[in-house]
Amino acid sequence: MNRYIRLSSPLLTALACTAFISCAATMPVKKQPEKAPAAAAQELRAAEANLKAGQNKKALAQLKKIATSNPNTDIADDAQILMGNLYYTQKNYPEAIKHYEMITAGEVASPLENEARIRIARSYVQLQKFDAAEETLETSKRWNNVTEAQKVEIAKLKVEILTAQKKTVAAIRASVEAASLTPNTNEREKLRAQAQEIFDSSRLSGDELKEIGSSSDFGFLQPIAKYRYALMLADQKDYSRARRELSDVASLVPGTELGERAQRFVQQIDARNRVDARTIGVVLPLSGPQAAIGYKALRGIQFGLGIYGGEKPSGFRLAIVDSEGNVDGARRGIERLVQEDNAIAIIGGLMSKTATVEAARAQEFGIPTIMLSQKSGLTDAGESIFRNALTSEMQVQSLVDLAMKELGYKNFAVMYPNDAYGTEFANLFWDAVKNRGGDITAAQVYDPKETDFRAHVQRLTGTYYLDDRADEYRYRSKQYAEKNPKRSVRSGGPSIEDILPPVVDFDAIFIPDEARAVGQIAPALAYNNVRGVRLLGTNIWNSPRFLQRGQKFVENSIFVDSVLTSDPAFTGSNFYQTFKATFNDDPGLIEVQGYDSALMLRQVIASGETTRIGVREKLASLQNFPGAIGSLSVSQDREIRRPMTALTVSGGKFMPFNEVPRKE
Repeated sequence: MNRYIRLSSPLLTALACTAFISCAATMPVKKQPEKAPAAAAQELRAAEANLKAGQNKKALAQLKKIATSNPNTDIADDAQILMGNLYYTQKNYPEAIKHYEMITAGEVASPLENEARIRIARSYVQLQKFDAAEETLETSKRWNNVTEAQKVEIAKLKVEILTAQKKTVAAIRASVEAASLTPNTNEREKLRAQAQEIFDSSRLSGDELKEIGSSSDFGFLQPIAKYRYALMLADQKDYSRARRELSDVASLVPGTELGERAQRFVQQIDARNRVDARTIGVVLPLSGPQAAIGYKALRGIQFGLGIYGGEKPSGFRLAIVDSEGNVDGARRGIERLVQEDNAIAIIGGLMSKTATVEAARAQEFGIPTIMLSQKSGLTDAGESIFRNALTSEMQVQSLVDLAMKELGYKNFAVMYPNDAYGTEFANLFWDAVKNRGGDITAAQVYDPKETDFRAHVQRLTGTYYLDDRADEYRYRSKQYAEKNPKRSVRSGGPSIEDILPPVVDFDAIFIPDEARAVGQIAPALAYNNVRGVRLLGTNIWNSPRFLQRGQKFVENSIFVDSVLTSDPAFTGSNFYQTFKATFNDDPGLIEVQGYDSALMLRQVIASGETTRIGVREKLASLQNFPGAIGSLSVSQDREIRRPMTALTVSGGKFMPFNEVPRKE
């Protein structure tokens, strides 16, 4: 009779799988070591002493003898690991691995097996054989009797291996695991910091952020990854998915700064969906030192929106927030207009101090906003930010074009205050002149509080430092004495100005400063015999104070602006007449900018745009829009370009430059 029973295929497969799982659950069973002879144990202690004393060669010979003579004893593994460690310190990693593997691959059980496996992995890391190191540690979950310290060490080693392999997500997971395993508070914080550093320094893709945010294995980094993934989704305009991720963050870390930030972002996204197409928001300084300017802009906006000055109400609502001229008030104002008033668009950013934060906050909400400040870089905040102001770039380009193309000037001097305004304009002017083939032959900076400009003018024209013109000074002094023999020493003798003429190697001087400073610089130039040189400036010269301060010394000076308020073409316009009849006040550039901004939004919305995206796109495409004093066009960088006027002083009055008769 056949003693063997053929097993059916399914049963055979099941038994095979059971056997595999059983074997995979733990490491193979090894036989227990024998007790080493006393002499061998004594020899091991001697070898250890020699190692400590630095007698490595002698110790190595002893350890090899012990391992060879007592292969199945309880000291063979001690000898092998000591030899492996010695070779490791000598950077002979292949030899170190051989001795460590004598422990892990041997038939005799050893309490040093786990330590040997870890050291094998470390040796492979030193050899940059990261795949082999990773393979060595893959079975660590099946190792027997792994201590807590070894678990931490294994996790830390995995981080090193995975980082070297550029397996970023796995390295982050291992780093978080290492932090969760260590009982030492300081060590745990170090490991958390390491995980955070890997996370922050890596350019994680959306899929990687999603993976980290979807698993609790990543511990404290899970909500951070979710938040960053949400930001990425929001940038892609996928607000629905972004909102879900942010809601998860708020649930994972309630009451924390991150959780509250996520909740605020959810509110922003929700606010995007609540829009009143007939409500325009306004953020202006309506109290404090800048209130007068704020109300000028507000009246222009009210007029442009048809709230005042029209035959019948326009149907638009103006939601007004007083920023009080401070950053926090401006930021809260943007938030309120979006979240509470549901404005479809905003006009604001009048003051440089608050404009940047207003632009940034409005861009975060995705609400089209027209800024009124000259501050540079505002539209860089994003596609929702527009600007309707006479910027420094616009002024400089127009002024330099006039000076070089129409007047034929090539060489320029610059005198400017050492503040943000003066420095910005001086740099822009310098670049514009150079780009057109001109030259800056002299430059002089001064303190914004300066009141005596004599020395500054002398430095500008080369009469301050006598050493630089010593020979010329002696020659001219001799000539002066010969021509003026009766001038006595008692009278004080000739001044430097009497002897040395100024070096005037420029056609015009650019002075980006207010009337007070120019009113002192211009006479100082005349006193130092700098004559026949044109003064060039910015639109802050467009003030009666400039004429009062400068008097005859600013005759023929030139600056650019959008409007000359005394120009009959302006005072006779329908805009001017209707505005004055409505508000009993003369409008200026601030009112014009407010009016034009509101009128643009009014007509865009009246054409049928009912969403913020629609308003933004329609604004960006506007060309030749009829404004209060000329046509307006929106550039690719969302700057609203307006006509520029070159103004000059003639007979103590401001006049358009092109209306002044030219001298042949």
